[in-house]
Amino acid sequence: MSTVTPFAVLALIGAVSGAFTAWLLLRRHRYAEVVHPAAAPEAIDPVIERKIFADECDVRLTGVHEFADLADRDPSLRQDFVDQFFVQLGYTWPESAAWQAKLWPVLLRRLRRGSPEFWPGMNLYPKAMVLHDVDLRGCEVGDAFFRQVHFAGDARFDGAVFTGSVSFEEAWFARHAFFGGTRFGADADFERTTFTGTAAFPRITTHGQLWFDAARFSARTDFAGASFGDDVSFEGAGFAGPTSFRDTRCAADVLFGGARFSGHADFTGATAAGFLFTGARARTDAHVRRAWPPGWALGPARPRKPGRWADLTRA
Repeated sequence: MSTVTPFAVLALIGAVSGAFTAWLLLRRHRYAEVVHPAAAPEAIDPVIERKIFADECDVRLTGVHEFADLADRDPSLRQDFVDQFFVQLGYTWPESAAWQAKLWPVLLRRLRRGSPEFWPGMNLYPKAMVLHDVDLRGCEVGDAFFRQVHFAGDARFDGAVFTGSVSFEEAWFARHAFFGGTRFGADADFERTTFTGTAAFPRITTHGQLWFDAARFSARTDFAGASFGDDVSFEGAGFAGPTSFRDTRCAADVLFGGARFSGHADFTGATAAGFLFTGARARTDAHVRRAWPPGWALGPARPRKPGRWADLTRA
C-alpha cells in the first residue's frame, strides 16, 4: 500500500501555488496592476469591471466613464473610483502621456468646485509613478499624497484647496510647479522634493505646518505674498535661482537652518514670529541682489567648494 509523505504534499502544494502565481502574473501583466493591484469594488457592475481591466485602450476608457457615471449616482463608490482612477493612470500603454490626457478630464470635472458633478472630500493616493501634465487648478480634495511621484511636464495646482494632509515628499517636478493661491488646510510636506523648473507658491495660505526640508529649488522660487498659519521649515534646502519671500506673513517661525542661497534673495516686507538662519549660507561671488529679514546679514566671505560663501549671522 502506497503512502503519501508530508514532503510530497508540500511539493504538490508548492507546484499548484507556483502555477497559480504564474497565471496571475500573466493575467495582470501590466506593471501598475502587478505591483499595485486594485480590484474593482464588489458593488460595481461586472460588465464595467471587465471593461476597466480590458487590454484594449478604448474599452478601458469606456469602462472608466461608466464607472464614474455609476459613482455619480452612488456616492459610496466615489472614493473607490478615485483609487481605481490612479491605478488606471499607471497602466503602461506605449503612449502613457496620451492615455493620461484622455483619463484626466473624467476625474477633474468631479474635483472642481462649482462643477455640477463635484464630489467633495475625495482623497488622492497615487503610488510612486510618472504623472504627465497634471492640472488640478481650482480643485478641492481632502488628503493628497504624491510621495515620490515624478511630474513630467508642467504641474498646475493654482487655486487648489487641500482640506486634509498633503505630502509631496521626495517628489520630482521635471518642469514648472505652479501653486499660486493654493490653500493648505492641514500639514503639508515637501521634504526632499526636487523642483527642476520654477517653483511658484505666491499667495498660498497654510493652516498647518509646512516642511520643505532638504528640498532643491533649481530655478526661480516664489513665495511672495504667502500667508503661513504655523511653522514653516526650509532647513537644509538649496535655492539655486532667484528667491522671493517678499511680503510673506507667518504667525509662527520660519526656519532656514543650513539652507543655501546661490542667487537673488528678497525678504522685503516679510514678517514672522521669528526667522532662524542658523548655519545658513549664501554665495558671495555672484552678482546678485539680496534683502534679508531685519536682524540678519551676511558675515565675511570664506572660500568654499564651489565658490565663496558667507554665513548668515545676527546683525
